[in-house]
Amino acid sequence: MGSKLKVKCIKCGKEWEKDSKIKWKENDITGSLCDNCFRVVVTPVIHKKQRREGNFDCFGKAINGCDQNCCKYRNWCIRYISLPHNNQHSYASP
Repeated sequence: MGSKLKVKCIKCGKEWEKDSKIKWKENDITGSLCDNCFRVVVTPVIHKKQRREGNFDCFGKAINGCDQNCCKYRNWCIRYISLPHNNQHSYASP
């Protein structure tokens, strides 16, 4: 039986909990990036890679989905743009 693990964003300091299969003590905490900080950190890196690969640097910019079927970041981008931009912590890394 699992428990909740406290997580603190290493960039902005926001805290949240996530389900874990491991039984954690009440004061145990781990570091990660919240969704918003993850976006800030990863987007410029992916844009640079997209340009280098000859693609548009469109990661995370789509409004109604992604039409770049050959881009290797497409699935990640679709997941990224479907997340709420309101500080909810649905994932910290893909």
